[in-house]
Amino acid sequence: MNLLGIKGYGVPVRPVLLLGIFLCVVVGSILPLTRIRDGRPVEARLGFYPPAPVVKALSGDHYQFLSQVISLQCLFYFGTLVEEQGPKPDWRRIYQALYTSTRLDPYNMDAYYFAQAVLTWDAGMIRPTIELLEYGFSYRNWDWYLPFYISFDYAYFLKDYTKAAEYLEKAAELNRRAAWFSTLAARYYYEGDRTALALAYLKELIPTTRNESIKKHLMIRAEALERILELEEAVSAYRKRFQRTPESIEKLVEKGIIERIPEDPYGGSFYLDEKGKVRTTSKLAFGKGGYGVHKN
Repeated sequence: MNLLGIKGYGVPVRPVLLLGIFLCVVVGSILPLTRIRDGRPVEARLGFYPPAPVVKALSGDHYQFLSQVISLQCLFYFGTLVEEQGPKPDWRRIYQALYTSTRLDPYNMDAYYFAQAVLTWDAGMIRPTIELLEYGFSYRNWDWYLPFYISFDYAYFLKDYTKAAEYLEKAAELNRRAAWFSTLAARYYYEGDRTALALAYLKELIPTTRNESIKKHLMIRAEALERILELEEAVSAYRKRFQRTPESIEKLVEKGIIERIPEDPYGGSFYLDEKGKVRTTSKLAFGKGGYGVHKN
């Protein structure tokens, strides 16, 4: 008797049998491969990807799904390193993965969120991030968040206030309800207010961030900037009262400007540089000396 030809309850046996074999192979492969992946160092788990056109050709109609997989892998990779306070991430590899992800699916907003939240502040990759966001905006031309992010990057990191105003105008055209854009635009022309500008930006970015690891990362950064702003205002009050810059941050406590020096949530210590600018030894990142390159 040919068992593959038997039909039971109206269901052909052959497709069911083949499906069962396929599932067994898949499950049998996933478990050992997962163990192999988990046994590798965290910093080696992101992997490499071929050029985007090659990946897209091989993925066929599943390129959007693969784009999401790649961007999510970046999130898990970075999130694990942050949670474990592990080694410095491979920023170039993260960028290449996000580049591939956005070329596979230029509408994948998760990739742009991640690039803006991490590559700018932590990796100092301002220009590459702007290029990613501009590429995304050429497709997502209804999305005011992308020109808003680009505007902030030009103003805060590159101090190119003309470009910043140009993109902020585009964001305002797409989001008529954001009346506070006019206030933000004014800050672009006042360099001394950069910390307040960063806080205003983070307060817009945090609620839209869906990944909890990235959101936690941004909230800690916002907390650190709030304390830096508190100290900057204290330094300003000191200058007004004594007509000079304090020699050290401890002078603010000695003269009764503040009750105590706030703690850096990254574990560093706040201090004043030679120009009287508030700095922190953590460089706004966890770990010894921090792995962030942003200078507060």
